[in-house]
Amino acid sequence: MLYDSTKGLLQSILISLETSDGTKWDDQTESGNACLYEMHQMSGRLYKAYKSDRLNAKSAVQDTLPEKLNRAMPHARMMVIAILHKDQARALESGKAAMAEMNGVSRPAPPVSEPRADIEGVPIPAREHVKTSRQSRVASGK
Repeated sequence: MLYDSTKGLLQSILISLETSDGTKWDDQTESGNACLYEMHQMSGRLYKAYKSDRLNAKSAVQDTLPEKLNRAMPHARMMVIAILHKDQARALESGKAAMAEMNGVSRPAPPVSEPRADIEGVPIPAREHVKTSRQSRVASGK
């Protein structure tokens, strides 16, 4: 099954990141992109020209696969970005989070009070609403 091979690919990337001395970044990037591609292919709902028999379905587990993949893909993307930046620690953290989501063991979300940070660790400032000149004129009654 493609899902199992994708999990195996993600696991091999994690093993490579754990044991690597930093010389295989290009290989890890290619593997990470292949893993993302497979996850994306499996995450969408498949078109069926017939109505499936949900009561007598052989595998109810397959209905949860798109949900697991949709939760795991952001972590896998962050892993690939970290690999591109040659950030082994962040790549491992994101890869392990993706694997946990694929295994159905999700990690708790970070507290809302913490500011988000981009890949370099610099906080992303909160966006402020800026009124356009038209909104200002409407508000002032001009």
